[in-house]
Amino acid sequence: MAESRRTFLKQSAATVAAVSLTGCAPGETGEAAARTDGDASPAGTTPVPLPAETLRAVGAAVLPDELGSDGRERAVRAFERWSDALEPVAELSHPYLVPEIRYSGPDPRPGWAAQLRGLEKECESRHGVFFSDLDVPGRRELLARPLGESGGGLGVPQQADHVALALLAHFFGSAIATDLCYGRAIRKVLCRSIEGAENEPEPLGTAP
Repeated sequence: MAESRRTFLKQSAATVAAVSLTGCAPGETGEAAARTDGDASPAGTTPVPLPAETLRAVGAAVLPDELGSDGRERAVRAFERWSDALEPVAELSHPYLVPEIRYSGPDPRPGWAAQLRGLEKECESRHGVFFSDLDVPGRRELLARPLGESGGGLGVPQQADHVALALLAHFFGSAIATDLCYGRAIRKVLCRSIEGAENEPEPLGTAP
């Protein structure tokens, strides 16, 4: 047991050192690091499917117009992958030698799915069409009440009171959102070498 613990600590120290220098673990490429935002479901979990068409209609109403239709589709797909991989009541990471073990909250996906179905029912009742067939201003009008009632800002996606807030929180935590905010190709989730780290990121549209 003691030997296993020493081996673990040695491996952990090497990994931390590598991450502090390059931004990724040993053997991990930039492309792999960019995919760590939940592309695969953890073993033993059953993802709760979110109504895809309704979710995309929500994305078209709340995600930035600057993304365009293709960018919004990528943002929604990334959120779906993250949602599929979400593990409720999972042990959270904590500093070494801190004895308290904390856990993530319960699974929010059943509630999110119910909210999307509720949007469809309300839209059909009020407008006689599917939510995705409603124009964007009409969708925003239907979303205004539940988002206003949530009373929360953008925080951790899995703690969002509403699926639209979860989608927004997930997007604004992404690399593309950071790039759009600063107008620079920062690419925060990609592994880079130390060489050139002192250079200012290139403006968007000019970076290779």
